[in-house]
Amino acid sequence: MNTIIVHPTTPEEASFLENLLNRMKFSFEKVSEEIVTVSPEELKSINNGIDEANANKLVESSDVHQKARALCSK
Repeated sequence: MNTIIVHPTTPEEASFLENLLNRMKFSFEKVSEEIVTVSPEELKSINNGIDEANANKLVESSDVHQKARALCSK
């Protein structure tokens, strides 16, 4: 059996295709794909964070919250 993959570009197209397949009694499955785009600066920041995590340079979130509260209360 062959597989056909369709990539609707709008929610309306997706709904139309789903309704059509249901009416025609075709068996199908929906798979959600979310495409995320990041800028080069964001990618660099993400990679820096991964490098820091790998080097055990992470800071506890409670410490970050405490420092943020101190900065905001000035």
